[in-house]
Amino acid sequence: MLDILFLNIHRRYLNSAPSHGGFLGIYLLSAFVRREGYESKSFSGTLTAGLQHVDELCAAGEVDMIGLYCDYENVTENIFLSRHVKQTYNLPVIVGGPQATALDEKFLRESKCYAVVRGEGELTVLELMNFFLEDVGSLEKISGIAYLRGDKFAINPARPPIKNLDALPFVDEDCYLEPEDFSRDFSLMTGRGCPFNCAFCHEGIGRGVRFRSAENVLAEIDERLKNFPPDDELYILFTDDTFTLDGARVKKICDGLAERRKSRRFKFFCEGHVHTLYKNPKMIRCLAAGGCVRLQLGIEAGTEKVLRAYVKQSTPEEIFAVVRLCRDAGIEQVYGNIILGGANFSRETFAADKKFAHELIAEGQGVVELGVVTFWPLAETKMTRCPDEFGIKICDADFLTSVGDFPQVETFELDRLTILEMRRELTDEISAQMVDMLENWRVPTEKILSWLREARLRKNYSAWFTELLRREILFAYYEMLERGEGFHSAQVENLSTAHPLRVVELVKHLRRIDASTAQICGETFSGDELEILLLTTGKLSVEEISRRVNRTISDVLKILARLERRHLIVYTLH
Repeated sequence: MLDILFLNIHRRYLNSAPSHGGFLGIYLLSAFVRREGYESKSFSGTLTAGLQHVDELCAAGEVDMIGLYCDYENVTENIFLSRHVKQTYNLPVIVGGPQATALDEKFLRESKCYAVVRGEGELTVLELMNFFLEDVGSLEKISGIAYLRGDKFAINPARPPIKNLDALPFVDEDCYLEPEDFSRDFSLMTGRGCPFNCAFCHEGIGRGVRFRSAENVLAEIDERLKNFPPDDELYILFTDDTFTLDGARVKKICDGLAERRKSRRFKFFCEGHVHTLYKNPKMIRCLAAGGCVRLQLGIEAGTEKVLRAYVKQSTPEEIFAVVRLCRDAGIEQVYGNIILGGANFSRETFAADKKFAHELIAEGQGVVELGVVTFWPLAETKMTRCPDEFGIKICDADFLTSVGDFPQVETFELDRLTILEMRRELTDEISAQMVDMLENWRVPTEKILSWLREARLRKNYSAWFTELLRREILFAYYEMLERGEGFHSAQVENLSTAHPLRVVELVKHLRRIDASTAQICGETFSGDELEILLLTTGKLSVEEISRRVNRTISDVLKILARLERRHLIVYTLH
């Protein structure tokens, strides 16, 4: 029997199930109310699956109360599910999450939910459960909620944020309604709040910054590691937005992680602030030593003017410097977004963003990944409240026309379709640049081989590895190298005795042009070159090929070098 079931549900948009990797909110709520004596489980997934769970549990009388998580994309889903629970089972429903402060009287009436939780949920949810399940207290005295008082919309005073985050319980498997397939991943929250108050982001609005102690974070990691076989390589996601804010705390956590990595295999993801890392480059080395393999940076734009409008407190020069430091420290992936249709957006800023993006990707040498997104009018942010100040017009504040695939704003110069076309243009250009760098040896070979090794251990593929997967010949070439079944010429001591082996399937890729020439992957090869290519089956050494075609070893090696530059052959030693 559950006192409350928490759900984070989204529709299956674009034939893709919602991803909740790194999401912790409703599981932290379950852990908290369980410690306070209530039975609770949480579920994240599709609306269809969530509805099925609700109907099964409610029809059987196995749950007394429902809590729903609401973000900018699933408002209508929450309205439907809340109304369904009220009308079908007459159970109390409460709604919270990052969109809660934008949920108004209309939402309460349409959804028929009893209260909206504004801000941090733990203490507010506990008081609401006491009220609805134990008949203790009154709605008028519960801080941090919006509700209908009789026929009038009421918002109670805000609840102060929790100061001592070490007092919160750890999430464990009992918090999950369904057994979770973590795929050797798990998530931790180490802090809440953000001091930067960026114009487009709701994370820094009015909640202050609080951290768990390094000792408390490491204690939870120790507890979570017990759930995995000792030989598994694990991936930890630190979910807070300001993990890198306090250098001394980061060092304590990373020193503790480095010590634990002596006996356990794991790596981690975190988010970082560009200016903070720029001013404290030692922190980047601490992150790398502790096992950070993916770092998300708030990049957002390629011009100082736009970054100032966003109140990012960083510059393009600092972004480049931090990327170089991460690359050289051995952090494998640095991810950031470029926002189109945002502050002061124009054709000129778009051109500057494109130039910046291409230069940053080139600087990263296979480390940098850039997502191209459009501005989202998130609740409470300055850009949502005062769009004119940023040169934008909000066309869809309710997120009714977009699931992340269409702009919700336009500018005084550019309409939504134009912004959409710009997003597609930059996305395609970034993809083409990555392929060009892979094909033309501008990504270190050892880095590419590391992607293949990582792919066997977990499913967290980088955008670079995804591009590699799409290129059959490139992938085949590097897979041969990674498996030790083929070598680059620079790795072979005596090439004349080595056996060249093609990785290209000729039936797919060889196109005849005329009697003496043919094309492979858009490149033309002469009759002599084709004759040598046909002999690269690994069965003959370079010396043996030289004798068969009656060419000097030097001439044969020149042709083989051209084939190797196009990733068409590797060398074997026997």
